[in-house]
Amino acid sequence: MRGLAVALERLADHFRRTEDLGWMYGQGSVIAGLTDDSDLDLILIWADEAPTAATLPAPSTITRHGQLALEHGRMDGYDVDLMHVPRRTFDCWMSELEQGDGWSGTAWPLPIHVAAGLAESKLLLDPTGLGAEHRARAQTPAESLVANVRRHLDTAAPGFIKELYRAAERDNRWLHASLAVELHKLVYTAWFLSEGHYPPFPKYLPQWYDRFGMSPEIQHLESTYWATSDPAEATAVLESLVTAVLDHRSV
Repeated sequence: MRGLAVALERLADHFRRTEDLGWMYGQGSVIAGLTDDSDLDLILIWADEAPTAATLPAPSTITRHGQLALEHGRMDGYDVDLMHVPRRTFDCWMSELEQGDGWSGTAWPLPIHVAAGLAESKLLLDPTGLGAEHRARAQTPAESLVANVRRHLDTAAPGFIKELYRAAERDNRWLHASLAVELHKLVYTAWFLSEGHYPPFPKYLPQWYDRFGMSPEIQHLESTYWATSDPAEATAVLESLVTAVLDHRSV
């Protein structure tokens, strides 16, 4: 990982001389040590507005997405992806989570995934200590968020299970798959929060299960669910998975 350390130091040294940059961190599968074959993902928090011109010390492209700016380039053998975020936007994301929100819907990026990335991140620049403060807070999910998601799962699951059994009876596999994905996403979110972690993107789930020491019993149910092809049997396993997650509390 010598090459990674050199690349990160070079980037940190470059942005250290940038005005109005509050703090900066690296996240994602490479930074977390899950793989060495992926992009470098960097988050830059700006005191005011996100930049409109490219910032990397190498050829790159930058595009605006609302208040955010996304930049992509290549340095030291790595594809580098930067997300430029105004401080007020980042603070709003964290506030949403503390109020029990920021975990559902189609908005991008979801605050809950931002917090997951921050919790396992590497601070690269943090002159005022604000980044370390945010990172420390991200180590434990907000109690209001945990309670809200678990309450939502408890309330919504019976309706989902009823409709899943109906879809299975009618052999409507498309509807069954759609409903199952929606419920499973809720189960997944509640499970990670109950284990004391913000849920990461699902790309490396087995590695995250191991790293966080998550419940072997729930992992077994998850494996059983994915190995079951019959919709009715899969619904029964998913129902057991819901119950296990609601009964589980390690924080």
